[in-house]
Amino acid sequence: MSMRKAIKFNNGKLKVLQISDLQDNRFTCVDTLRFMESAVESIKPDLIVFTGDQLDVADIWGKGEKCLRNVERAINGLFSVFEKFDIPFVLTFGNHDRETGIANEEQAKIYARMKNCICFDDFNDGRPDAGTFNVPVLSSDGSRTAMNIYVVDTGTKIKGKYRGVRKEQLEWLEKTSREVKTNSVVFQHIPVDEIYELLEKVPKGTKGAYPAYGTRKGEFYKLREDIKYRGDYGETPAALPRECGEFEQLKKQGDVFAVYCGHDHFDSFIGTVDGIDLGYCPGAGYNSYGNIQRGVRVFEFEESDVRNYKTYIVKYGDVCKKPLAEPVKTFVYSVGPSSPGDVPVFAAKCAVGLAVIVLLLVLLAKLISVRAVVTALLAVFGIAAVYLIGALIYNAVTRKKLINRFKSEKE
Repeated sequence: MSMRKAIKFNNGKLKVLQISDLQDNRFTCVDTLRFMESAVESIKPDLIVFTGDQLDVADIWGKGEKCLRNVERAINGLFSVFEKFDIPFVLTFGNHDRETGIANEEQAKIYARMKNCICFDDFNDGRPDAGTFNVPVLSSDGSRTAMNIYVVDTGTKIKGKYRGVRKEQLEWLEKTSREVKTNSVVFQHIPVDEIYELLEKVPKGTKGAYPAYGTRKGEFYKLREDIKYRGDYGETPAALPRECGEFEQLKKQGDVFAVYCGHDHFDSFIGTVDGIDLGYCPGAGYNSYGNIQRGVRVFEFEESDVRNYKTYIVKYGDVCKKPLAEPVKTFVYSVGPSSPGDVPVFAAKCAVGLAVIVLLLVLLAKLISVRAVVTALLAVFGIAAVYLIGALIYNAVTRKKLINRFKSEKE
């Protein structure tokens, strides 16, 4: 593979930072920038791996050249924080990146101009697509490949369904495994369907259970009690179709000991299926849904035994002491629906809540007076309007200051 900079173990150790689902737009989120800066400064990784959905479909990107300019603006704003550090990074794409209207290959050209992006120098190096490649990790003395990292583009939805890993990607995986001949870990956006082996199907209403969608619509799942590693489970996996055959291919190769993904923002659990660890990195960005404490995943590998690795989650509060700049928006994202299938239930809860509020207001109007209730409502709306306008101004000013500072520190 063509890499701008070789990745090596440092005195027998390698620290990798996985970041997933930043899902940002042209109006780069201040809380995301602060979290990323604090996380990288605290963790001090040797390599950063972004596992997709750097951008979100929820923006008015425009068309043609306007769309390209807006996407470039969003990428440059978001990655200004990563460019201030002298730490190499690689990335693949998620289902939302291409939904901006700009093809992954075109987005890759934007990333390639960044000094720390080491994976897009040559698209004709044998990779099946821009976002699928491998990163050989050399031994401390540089004499051999001590570990291998596969980065796989898991595609997007076609007619409402995830298409899965393609045949040419599977063939590339098999070919590359024969060439590198060493222990490997896979990073990708969407999980393999076999991650459901870490869950158990339970009746509706079971504590800790969440509804499934797609081919499992109408079923409910909870995390198994006997899995090797636990972690947060807050939504059922929106996985690749099992018939695409990726997991079977990885088992057949025998070199892969772990597959880590993103995509399902509320999840961070890990378990082992047929000798391969399957795990999640939670959502990291504050411009999309997720836990109030967004997180990233850290890996610590030992050159002498890469399969016996250490991994853990680092959350916003672990590294960033500043209060959230947009706490109200973050709260709404934390309780809102995580997928279209959740919308009806969420809408029903909102309708019930609104009905209760209206009933309370009617009762108050009868007990006190209509005028007093109307005055109180106007005051509440006024305070909300002032807060919203103030938050918009504060975030716009702070965003500009942060990005300018990152750019100056980069230089």
